[in-house]
Amino acid sequence: MSYRACLVLFALFWGLPGCSQLQQTGRAVADGNGVLQDSSERHLGGRKYKIRVQGSTVVFNGQAEQLFRRRAEQYTESMGCKGWKLHEYRAGTENTLLGARQYAEGVVECL
Repeated sequence: MSYRACLVLFALFWGLPGCSQLQQTGRAVADGNGVLQDSSERHLGGRKYKIRVQGSTVVFNGQAEQLFRRRAEQYTESMGCKGWKLHEYRAGTENTLLGARQYAEGVVECL
């Protein structure tokens, strides 16, 4: 292989990692039990917010509601709310490239 061809291949492979950057979609946290989770919040208008918590199937299973409630309390407290009311809630499993993930999401209203 010629020097020029090697140089072109090197430049091509050197630039590929810059094309595959991932953007953080939420906040990754670990609680005292070592449960790794990712959470996101979205303002829906007025004093309502949609909160979503995700985690692995192995560690997160059975803890979805508990971790959702903890995140809802933390988030509404940071918004200056005296309390919160749950309007919608659902939990389940979704497929990803790395396997299934458990999630819990709901709509809360600041009181």
